[in-house]
Amino acid sequence: MPLEHDKKTEFAEWYSEVVKKAEIVDNRTPVKGANVLLPNGYGIWENIQKILDRELKATGHNNYYFPMFIPEELLNQEAEHFSGFAPEVAWITHVGNRKLERKVGLRPTSEAIMYSMFSLWIRAHTDLPLKVNQWCNIVRWDTKETKVLLRDREFLWHEGHTAHATYEEAEEQVKESMRIYEKLFDDLALSYIILKRPKHDTFPGADYSVAYDAPLPDGRVLQIGTTHNLGQNFSKAFDVKFQKPDGDHDYVYQTSYGISTRIIAAILSFHGDNKGALIPPKVALTQVIIIPIYFKNKHEIVKEAANKVLETLKNAGIRARADLRDNYTSGWKFNQYELLGVPLRLEIGPRDIEKNQVVLVRRDNGEKITVPQDQLVKKVKDTLDAIEETLRQKAWKRLEESISEAKTFEEIEKIYNEKRGIIRTNWCGNPECADVLKEKLSVEIRGTKLNEEEEPFHSCVVCGKEAKQVVYVASAY
Repeated sequence: MPLEHDKKTEFAEWYSEVVKKAEIVDNRTPVKGANVLLPNGYGIWENIQKILDRELKATGHNNYYFPMFIPEELLNQEAEHFSGFAPEVAWITHVGNRKLERKVGLRPTSEAIMYSMFSLWIRAHTDLPLKVNQWCNIVRWDTKETKVLLRDREFLWHEGHTAHATYEEAEEQVKESMRIYEKLFDDLALSYIILKRPKHDTFPGADYSVAYDAPLPDGRVLQIGTTHNLGQNFSKAFDVKFQKPDGDHDYVYQTSYGISTRIIAAILSFHGDNKGALIPPKVALTQVIIIPIYFKNKHEIVKEAANKVLETLKNAGIRARADLRDNYTSGWKFNQYELLGVPLRLEIGPRDIEKNQVVLVRRDNGEKITVPQDQLVKKVKDTLDAIEETLRQKAWKRLEESISEAKTFEEIEKIYNEKRGIIRTNWCGNPECADVLKEKLSVEIRGTKLNEEEEPFHSCVVCGKEAKQVVYVASAY
């Protein structure tokens, strides 16, 4: 059951089709942009949670849950921050027929509610550092066209928020969050470019923002994670102070960072093909699907053998399941689980039972591997690792191929019209030049490489004046 649309030439249509047919999301809900994550999609998110939660707790974070209801005056307390989200805030104004005396917002992000509590909890340097993590839903009522997982009105995310006694400690926390994310992205076999956002695109209220832009097959980029150094901007707005060892008082230094379920869109877009989804082994709901090959009068023998294999794999910590149904052909099942993105298929039939073996089939390249039963667990684990490494190498090759260089506006225009991708170019630093790129070519200045000084190699790509920075531009979701 191949997909109707080709990933290379019809990416938008392919993406919509694979999200539906791979049973990731059902978007047939009464409110557009508020969708149902199905088991195959939610399973990916659960496994991402497990990886991230383990890393966060190992680095001193604790999980909290904060209210999703935020009074208007609290949101207004940090004006610059709130102004960046105001157009997307969904408001509660009535309860039944009774109008509320004050509007209550549904959280578009949690700084206001969290930091109002931080001001109650933090009193002295002994209360620091404070490392908070929250798993929750977010509501942003974007008026633009919604796109499943890429641009939802309600989505799930994790958000980390920390408070420190010094700027240097906050800087180290930025680095720690980046190490955590880079490990996660490596497990997901995603490639990305790390960029420090320009001032006009910095998270509202932050000193600076760092983002991970991943190249999608249609030449656009997807921001799959961000880290922000907030300095003392929020602590001053919410009066989050602490007493230092010498008795003086100071405002805390803060950071925040997060990823959302849009990362599932990156996984599908990176690894899927015209057969359907392909889920990296570490986050696949099912890592191995066991398909019995039935022959006449051999059903029970094959079922029994399949169940033994299933038990062996489960006991080894491998997420496996067996499809023992006999009202579908094995060929139909092969296609179905390829569509769902299960990374490894295990076939077992009467001849395999006689030879005390099974056959493994890789989802990424179709390779068939005959494995003796006594080597099964090791070979399955090795093959899952090999699939992940193949996906990883392809992803980084895609990033390398997606980056072009341009010295003139005309060159950017030509690249954008022919292939899009990420364009390395020169910028004078004037936001007006960034606006020209966005208005005329629909590309944005995504930022500069973090902790890497690159010398401009030409004049500003827009105005022709002296360039101050080498920047990376792209069309983004």
